[in-house]
Amino acid sequence: MFRDSTITTKDILKSVRQIEIKTSRIVNSYFAGQYHSAFKGHGIEFDEVRKYNIGDDVRAMDWKVSARYNEPFIKRFKEERELNVVILADFSASTDFGLTKTKHNLIVELSALLSFSALKNNDKVGLLIFTDTIEKLIPLNKGKNHVLRIIRELIEFEPKSAETNIANALEYFNKIQKRDSITFLITDACSDLPKKQIDITRKRNDFVVCLVNDRLEYEMPHLLGTLVLSDLENDEYVYFDMGNKNVREAYINEQSKMLEDKLQFLKRNSIENIVLDTSSNYINDVMKFFIKRRR
Repeated sequence: MFRDSTITTKDILKSVRQIEIKTSRIVNSYFAGQYHSAFKGHGIEFDEVRKYNIGDDVRAMDWKVSARYNEPFIKRFKEERELNVVILADFSASTDFGLTKTKHNLIVELSALLSFSALKNNDKVGLLIFTDTIEKLIPLNKGKNHVLRIIRELIEFEPKSAETNIANALEYFNKIQKRDSITFLITDACSDLPKKQIDITRKRNDFVVCLVNDRLEYEMPHLLGTLVLSDLENDEYVYFDMGNKNVREAYINEQSKMLEDKLQFLKRNSIENIVLDTSSNYINDVMKFFIKRRR
């Protein structure tokens, strides 16, 4: 569906429409409410002045208005609901891996889901596509046409580089981002997570790391002969003797340890995260995160 250089403009528009229909249905049915309750505005704004009622907080008293009318009035405030949502999407070559669907496909779908959720709640949304360089930036804006532009870019964009550098992406984001935002870093679970840049990003933003993996990376297929695995980012090859039980177990243990180390890093540093798999229902996983966050 994606990352195919032979697709036409008609194919792209069809894919955009398919994602719009699928995602809008999910958002309208039950997803947007969870998104809304999981993320709050970062401030309050004045709403009105009204007469004091017994039980009201006396700290909200408007003494000037009360003195003018010779009876108590209080100020009412409301939450600044409009949020800024920024999606940092990893488009490096390693995301082209997948058993049932590629990690790249999942990154596109999740980005679309978050974008339409922002649209439903009248929030601004922006997109930064990165590899080991900044590939594409769509600044914060709101409205359906803006979200459809983001979806179209997610589907048709072809990155120039194959490698990954999350530190570089976060440094760039921290330089250009002027306002606090809900920031989703959606990346390959194999990517390195730079603590320094993450800590800087978290100081100003509501930061969530979304790790995308594929179970084939943790379950060696039961085959005979030699299995050749290539690193999509640097064209290096590794050969595995599938008939050797020790080789199989060593590979699985190493891959599992790599993911577990990242999860421990996130937990140790209290970094909010969602772990997603290409073969699982990612919508349920994101919903569980929103419900947990709301509580």
